[in-house]
Parts: sequence; C-alpha cells; structure tokens
Amino acid sequence: MNRALRQLLILTLLLLSVLTLAADLAVASEINWKELPGVQTEPPVAKKKTGRITSREKALNFGVVYVAQWASYYATQHKVIAEHGSWENWIKHPGSPHFDKDSFDFNLVKHSFVGQYYYLFYRSRGYEERQSFYWAALSSLVFEFTIETVTEKPSFQDIYQTPVFGTILGLGTERLSDYFHSIGTLPTTMLAYILNPFTLLPYSKCQCGVAPTIGKNGEAGIVASLEF
Repeated sequence: MNRALRQLLILTLLLLSVLTLAADLAVASEINWKELPGVQTEPPVAKKKTGRITSREKALNFGVVYVAQWASYYATQHKVIAEHGSWENWIKHPGSPHFDKDSFDFNLVKHSFVGQYYYLFYRSRGYEERQSFYWAALSSLVFEFTIETVTEKPSFQDIYQTPVFGTILGLGTERLSDYFHSIGTLPTTMLAYILNPFTLLPYSKCQCGVAPTIGKNGEAGIVASLEF
C-alpha cells in the first residue's frame, strides 16, 4: 500500500471515529431528561433529521469536521510537520496560494475521496445536496488556508478539486449506498455502510438512542438502542 493510500485510510478512520462520537453526544444532549418517566424501560430512538438545520447544528457539524481535519493532518503528516512545519509558515503561507506540482492522479484521486467524505457527512446531517456541496467547499477552503499552511502554501487545484470532484463522487456513492440499503439483505446492507459509513451516524440510516434509567430498586443505569 503506497503512502497516499495509507494516509487516506488513516484520515477516513479518524474522521469517522471523531464524527461518530460527536454525533452521539449531540443526540444525547437533545433528550429532555426532565420528561423521562421514573422508570425508563425503552431508550428514545433518534429519528431521521428533518426540517431546518439550526445555527448551533451548523456550527457543531463544521467544528467536528475541522477538529477531524487537524487530527488527521497531524496523524498523517507528523514527520513533515516536524521537518518543515512552523508557525511562521502558518501565518505567511495563506497570503501566497499557488498551483502545486503534485501528480495529476494524486490530486484527482486523493482529494476527490476526501471531498466525497465531506459531502457525505453533511448529507448525513440532513443538508440538501446543494448545501452539502457549499459546506464541503468551505471545509476544503478552511483546510487549505488554516491547517495545511503549517507546511505548505494553499493549492489552487485542491481548493476546487476537493469539493467539486468530491461532490460528484459523493452523489454517485450516496445513490449506490441507498440502493444497497433498499435491498434489505445483510450482505447488501453491510456493503451500503462500507460505501457510505456516515449512514451509521444518528439521523441517518442507522437509528440509535441513549437514556438514563432508574430501576424499581432505585438503581441508576443507562439503556441504549441501535437499529440498522
């Protein structure tokens, strides 16, 4: 496995882990604990996200992606950061974007896959297709000008290739994943989750919920549900 593919795999795993944790915490924070009965036998199940996305949700979603970007960048580029990174670069580089000299397949393949995950994440949070493209573009832009500048100048190709090609790839991946989900068999469902792992998040295909419980003997606990 070459270096670019290893970086992509690590980035994907880190991004999925961080986003899953943040989404679960967000779901738990939306439960009105005061309205729960004294004895809770069934956990509340998160429903598919519908309606207007609040400013708080937009900030949370964007922030989660941004934190995941920093984490994955450090995890995959720590040697480069140690050798060539500096706060001086971070301050100076945003003012001098350029056309990078990376290979065409590196720019096209790697950045398309990264952009796809941006797009699919925002779609899983209830954003419309056009909104998901806009937010994927913003996440890509912020990465180029506030994260990667630690070691290199922003790239004109990356700024547009990541969200544009990523959205095109994401549109096809989302439809293919939904098709496999619609078949309803275990193998096709697993394949659907592999194609679009963000359907495992709350408010998407996967339905989950958590709630505190108070048993008849007065013991406190937590119950959870997970439905594929």
